[in-house]
Amino acid sequence: MRSDQPDYYELLGVERTATPEEITRAYRRAMRAVHPDASGTSGLFRLVKTAYDTLKDPASRAAYDARGRTDPPEPPRSRPEPDPAPDPEPRPGPGPRPGAESGGRREGAGSGGPSGTPPPGPSFTKPQAPPPGSAPRVRPRFGSHWYRVAAVAAWTVVFLVAVFALWPAGLPLGFLLLVAFPVVAMPLIALEPTLRSLSWLWAVCVLTFAGGAVLAAAETKGGAFWTLCGVLLGLAMGGAGLAAAPHLVRKGRELDRLIAPESLDYQIFNVPGAGLDHDLSRQVVARESAAGLERLARLDGVRIVHALTAPRPSGQAVHYVEHVVLRGDRLAVVMARRWPAGAYAWTGKGALTAIGRPFPGGDTGIGAAVKEIRKVVPRRVRVRGFVAVLPDDPVRSSQARFPEPEYGDLLAGSLEQVSERIAAWLGESDPVVDRRVLAALLPHLRRP
Repeated sequence: MRSDQPDYYELLGVERTATPEEITRAYRRAMRAVHPDASGTSGLFRLVKTAYDTLKDPASRAAYDARGRTDPPEPPRSRPEPDPAPDPEPRPGPGPRPGAESGGRREGAGSGGPSGTPPPGPSFTKPQAPPPGSAPRVRPRFGSHWYRVAAVAAWTVVFLVAVFALWPAGLPLGFLLLVAFPVVAMPLIALEPTLRSLSWLWAVCVLTFAGGAVLAAAETKGGAFWTLCGVLLGLAMGGAGLAAAPHLVRKGRELDRLIAPESLDYQIFNVPGAGLDHDLSRQVVARESAAGLERLARLDGVRIVHALTAPRPSGQAVHYVEHVVLRGDRLAVVMARRWPAGAYAWTGKGALTAIGRPFPGGDTGIGAAVKEIRKVVPRRVRVRGFVAVLPDDPVRSSQARFPEPEYGDLLAGSLEQVSERIAAWLGESDPVVDRRVLAALLPHLRRP
């Protein structure tokens, strides 16, 4: 089976159960969108024509279905049928999305997954892959914020008891309230939105604690002085932890809601090419590249998210990212393009040139996309960019040459090369699913 052979049904945007009339209508729409005069390419134009020639005839279609995505036999010539001609004058500009007349959303590569409902809440679109065989390792664990709060509370109680035991005999025990009261009051202030914005309340708590600590230290003599100072410092740390506990609980509950346990039962999310209804050629490229990259889901802990837009700084263009692959503390940003065979090289600004010359589309924006995604994911996550180039003409695909070594954290290559490099790079990280990374990507997903 050839991995560079596109799925003819996906190419036309129809299901495998489509009728001949639906295939014909989809072919007409596709030809209008991929015609070279309508910002298409000659290679994609020929692929669409070959797909229709194969699927329009029942015998060649049956042979294609039986053999999978291998090269289909030549369509029979004994019963020639005239091709349904597209519009006499190809109109420049994007055409409608294939499958729009069927009344339902057409899913892209990997759509053979379960038909269950998506996870509750504002989570990902319906998963596109079957559940893995074993439960993934998750970081942070669900409900782990409660364990952290309990640990901070236990820490605070231990040091409060130690302060009571070391309290100087010459100082009335009532002064102990000067250090105990702020420790109890600060988490209560943090719980109430109207109170936690009042800076003077926090200042009163801090000054009260500091006053009690100074009085106690002044009444303590000898070696017990440093012991008491250490215990008071530990109590201050516990009080600060309790003050931050309400925020920690809110963030933890929000994370549990966004990335529910049901979400992590799947490895592939969203629909390839979502949000590209206006650009059929890029939508086809996104589906083809998704079919190759989804094999990475075999690695434990890998999660693949299709179709998102990198955060856009003010005044800059939007960068559409076809795929994101993450595992542990590593995240691969993948853009897919269909270009003719040639010798490509990186420029100093992160754009690609062909035979030493700039060309339309060579500045993919992958460098800017990587930079902006780094700002929204946790700092310890390493982000790299990849440009997967699909051949404009599969016959000449072996003639393509890509830059080596890599330009910084960017790499370009064929889909197979990019997939192999991502697998090797992600394989060096721990097989863990970081829910914080997935939650950071949620606001940037494109919806089908």
